[in-house]
Amino acid sequence: MSLVRSITWLVISWTGWAVVAAVLVASGDPGTPIAFVAFSALWVSAVLLALVSSSACRDHAKQWPSSLKQRVYSPVAQKPTGTTQYSHNLGNTVITLVITTAVLPALCWHSWYPERNRHVIILERDTVAYFPSFTLFQRADWTSQAILGVSATPKCFLGWHDETAADCSIARDGLIFPCNCAGNWADSIRDFEWQNTSYRALTFTSSENTVSLSPTFRMIAQAFFTYDSSKSLADSSVILSPSLFIAVHDPTPSLEEALKNGYTRMVLINANGVTAINLGLDYREARGRTPAYDYQLTISPIPSNTLECDVSAPGGASGSCFLSLFLQFPSFERQVSRQDIAMKWQDAASLAGSWFALFQLAGWIASGSAWHT
Repeated sequence: MSLVRSITWLVISWTGWAVVAAVLVASGDPGTPIAFVAFSALWVSAVLLALVSSSACRDHAKQWPSSLKQRVYSPVAQKPTGTTQYSHNLGNTVITLVITTAVLPALCWHSWYPERNRHVIILERDTVAYFPSFTLFQRADWTSQAILGVSATPKCFLGWHDETAADCSIARDGLIFPCNCAGNWADSIRDFEWQNTSYRALTFTSSENTVSLSPTFRMIAQAFFTYDSSKSLADSSVILSPSLFIAVHDPTPSLEEALKNGYTRMVLINANGVTAINLGLDYREARGRTPAYDYQLTISPIPSNTLECDVSAPGGASGSCFLSLFLQFPSFERQVSRQDIAMKWQDAASLAGSWFALFQLAGWIASGSAWHT
């Protein structure tokens, strides 16, 4: 086989090795390191065998290091002194490709593959200005809780409580505040099942109209309920203050999806009074899931000193009780949390290119091309 043909087939076979190696690394399959090393060892063995057994080396079969040199630095001319001049450029090619094939699998095994399968959390910063959705829950088997109702229409205001304020969908165009956002409450209470427990749920769904103008800008939401202290006493042996669960959540995923993926959770609050909630912003992007806010809550309860909605009181309830929620963002700065892998395949390809440049330098020096023309 001629020198040109042998080097041509060497380069073509190495290119095939590089393509297969790239596919293996990009796939991220658990068997990638083993397959990569095995395939590379097979290629190197085949190349060395071909060099040693080639027709130009048969006379040196017993001295195979000399045979390899004879094949790699194939003679191209005879100097007047009688010594042989070898092709240093072709030697550079062979050395570079062999080193690359031998070293890259080791790097993949010990560094790149573990990084390709290591999950990390990447943190970023951004700003937002929209209030979240939230849902009030009454546990069906807990009679000490407040009894949600919609006979009295739930209320909502942006800025401050003002019964005469315009609807927020109209006021938003001119940024007129306070405004009324009661239309964002659900019309009815629905049954909700979570973790084998039944609840009655009343949801407030945010929209582009529920905008926060600045940090500490307030949303005030009110929901009404009744209470039966006699049931609380019979079931719990004490008369507890009415309570409800609340879950503050991003409106992008459904409530069920937000709970399932850990973007929100139920928190028990005192229903009879005012509850101030500071909202911390954490935007999470979990792999394979819909990105959404995970609001961090700082809750400050202000309980009421009266209970006018106790249906078991002498003379019955004197009125409806209500829960007032004061929601605000102390800061618009949000933390964006993205779950990702430590090394993407593009990063692995970039590192492989850097190492290949180093191998070229080694081959350039080892072949003698560095000081020959």
